[in-house]
Amino acid sequence: MKHSLALAGLVFVLASGGEGADRVHAGKGSFPRWRALTLPTDAPLVWMVALPNRMAAIDSEGTFWLLEVADSGLRVVGHYGEVGSPDGPPVAVRLGGGETGVAFAARDGRLLLWWNGSLRSLHVGAPLSPLTAPAPLDVSGRGHDELVAVGKDGGLLLIGGLPTAPRVLAHLAVPALPDSRIAVGDLDGDGIFEALILSDPTARYPHGILGDRTEAGGLAAVEVRAFGLTVKGRYALPEKAVFEDLTPLLADLAGDGRREVLLTKSYVDKGAAVAALAWNGSRLVPFAEAPALGRQNRWTNVLGAADLDGDGVPEVLTVHTPHIGGVLTAYHRKDSALVAVAHASGYSSHAVGSRNQDQAAVADLNGNGRPEVILPRQSRDSLAGLELTGAQFVERWTFRLRGTISSNLVIADLDGDGLLDLGVADTHGLHVLLSR
Repeated sequence: MKHSLALAGLVFVLASGGEGADRVHAGKGSFPRWRALTLPTDAPLVWMVALPNRMAAIDSEGTFWLLEVADSGLRVVGHYGEVGSPDGPPVAVRLGGGETGVAFAARDGRLLLWWNGSLRSLHVGAPLSPLTAPAPLDVSGRGHDELVAVGKDGGLLLIGGLPTAPRVLAHLAVPALPDSRIAVGDLDGDGIFEALILSDPTARYPHGILGDRTEAGGLAAVEVRAFGLTVKGRYALPEKAVFEDLTPLLADLAGDGRREVLLTKSYVDKGAAVAALAWNGSRLVPFAEAPALGRQNRWTNVLGAADLDGDGVPEVLTVHTPHIGGVLTAYHRKDSALVAVAHASGYSSHAVGSRNQDQAAVADLNGNGRPEVILPRQSRDSLAGLELTGAQFVERWTFRLRGTISSNLVIADLDGDGLLDLGVADTHGLHVLLSR
């Protein structure tokens, strides 16, 4: 099937797979002073990722797009029909010599690598999970990335040799959740990367809110070195709970320069809670937790943590029940508890059955020095920027879409003027709000 695509410089750096990433974006914008661009697409875009002066995207049918931004608009420089998995987000990878490419999984588990004007289909020695988002990291410190990805067998793969001779350098039996996003960071300050991966798939909590009825029974921290993967620590949940999440988020909740891991923890009998784990000595241990929602099959989508009110203390942010009256909630940590300090009802951040948890973000788009939480209203046909003032969330700006949101949120400097911009796809097309 052919698609026409007209976009305007949309770029997005994926939340996972980066050092300390937690859906919080640095920089400032000028909202609600913006220039709005709206352009149609035949197939909704579901994932986007930034390249220098270019953008890569995957639509709902797996078609891969390469676009170039110029003063006169956007030019399509590559179009590859239905080659990728729409459930496996693309990532930007550094290939050395100032070159950047895009890596993502094919439906059959091949690694697809776009670089230097062409798309390459690679058999690297082991098939990838078609649901994986490869996490790039420069293990060798030489200015080019290796990839950590979930394999089709549930193992963790370290892939090197990009782009000269891509191959699996190491394989580790975890077992990983097939669609887990991989977060990369240095948890204990020793200068060695850890890859955090949701593990131990289980069907003991068959809610199915994130695309299937398999959830994670634990979390693994894997040490990543140039030619090896080693389990550094594991955290196993009791039989009464699962991690009903895909994306481990890293945030410094204690203010000591080390990052904790934020996740959605769901109990079989009382639903979801926001939970944080920390690295202690040689193991992952519970750090803080909020009360559960109190009822089975009630879910919360953890967004991350940021200092919204400028007091130096990060708020942990989540959207409770985003499909049924969603409540944006901010927590403060008090010892081992997360205590709610603000609420705002009528918002969403996720569609039932989707693996896309990146439809909300945190950034200072209005440029006043205090970040907003950006997310859809419950109707999912408009976006709002909410600022925390005292114990209340206040809408500072809104933008009406032409359809239902279909993509991750795009927050980046899209036009090179040093200001943050916003882009989002819906079922009818693409919308770009450029700060002025």
